[in-house]
Amino acid sequence: MIAYVAERFSPAIFLPAAAAIALVSHRAGGHAGDSWLVDVLLALLMIAQFRLWDDLADRDIDRHSHPERVLVRAKSTTRYVAICLLLVEVNAVAAWWRTGLAGLVAFAILHLVVGGWYVCRPGRRTIAGDLLVLSKYPAFVVVLSAEPTSPSLALVLGASAVYVGACLFEIWHDSSSPLARVTS
Repeated sequence: MIAYVAERFSPAIFLPAAAAIALVSHRAGGHAGDSWLVDVLLALLMIAQFRLWDDLADRDIDRHSHPERVLVRAKSTTRYVAICLLLVEVNAVAAWWRTGLAGLVAFAILHLVVGGWYVCRPGRRTIAGDLLVLSKYPAFVVVLSAEPTSPSLALVLGASAVYVGACLFEIWHDSSSPLARVTS
């Protein structure tokens, strides 16, 4: 697991992403006080869970495009699946604790959408699929906001900015993304 984390969870990438998600959810989402660091930690936990879930779902695709990856070379994924499920539980409790039933429902809807995509998607990456999977980042903003069921204009604009940032980063960072191929 340490090798996987070192390979796929770079602090230089994910700490700024978590900080941006936390900043938007905290400031535009109606939180008061000094809970921004809590939001950073919760965003990191959600990012970790979905990164692992994405990698588990992409394992067959990655066998061809990234055969050197730790998860692809693993003989068994049982440990990774167990950790992902543990993160789901931790994040569900955190969503409930942070924003009540509305946050938990938003978190569940996110899982249904992304999980549905993983079950129904084609055997290759698509633009629509990448855009859908990247929508998890603004969804994290909504889950962590104080009012996920009645988002303010500031929250909608902030979550949209997080989404655009995630898409631009995907284009810049992942040359195998269909988004990157379209823009090149």
